[in-house]
Amino acid sequence: MSTKAERTMILRWLAGRGRPVAAPTPFLEALLATRNVTIRRALPWLLLFGVPALFGAIGYLSLFGPGATVSTPAYFACFAIQLTMWLSVRSRQRALAKQIRPWRGAAHERPGGWFIAAAALAYGGGAALALVLFFATPARTYALSWLGLLVLSAVCSSSIMAGYLRAPVLAVDEPSAAVYRALLAENIHTAAPALAAVPPILDVALGNRLPAGHGLWLAAYAAVVVAMELVAYVRSRRPLPPGHYGDPLPTRGFSGSTPS
Repeated sequence: MSTKAERTMILRWLAGRGRPVAAPTPFLEALLATRNVTIRRALPWLLLFGVPALFGAIGYLSLFGPGATVSTPAYFACFAIQLTMWLSVRSRQRALAKQIRPWRGAAHERPGGWFIAAAALAYGGGAALALVLFFATPARTYALSWLGLLVLSAVCSSSIMAGYLRAPVLAVDEPSAAVYRALLAENIHTAAPALAAVPPILDVALGNRLPAGHGLWLAAYAAVVVAMELVAYVRSRRPLPPGHYGDPLPTRGFSGSTPS
């Protein structure tokens, strides 16, 4: 059962996609409630991933020594948060999937071009910058430590994307299938390629461990990836197609005098 706060969120979500209703259908209410990640539901997952992430960051820094990127703790914190958000949603979706029959209709959509481009730039562009730093500057330890974090970030994000894309479609009719596809487009951003590009800004801000002139390249790289992912998110918020999403809003009647 969804809470009062979740029902308010559900009505706003549907209205924001062009389908305002007085009350959603029971299945849509259950489906849209899965997007609500509360502290109570997320805390067990955060502890599960947060503690290993803490020790992982400490071990990673000790592996590379003083020349490593100072963004290491930020990367591991992002891993823990991403995995927590993913499994908080997926655990509720799995519980809902047990209550319905498998959907036999059309499969869900794949990520859009802007999202794929943002991911390619985040990981491919970041790897290219790391290799430039390794071969063209003395900051080889920094470059290797950053390259390793990019690989870990790619593994984390691809696992999240695969988990969402391989999950069964949660739908009982065409309107609920449309809602699920819209939710999928929203949930995929948990993989967040931008989280692979933003942490090195800490090195730029602190002004150490980076050779002169390379901070501007890192800042530009992060800004472009973030901008591309924002475009991808905005383009994914499309209106829902016509269909029955719940009880219609009450119409305002017109009171007037009846001629005699």
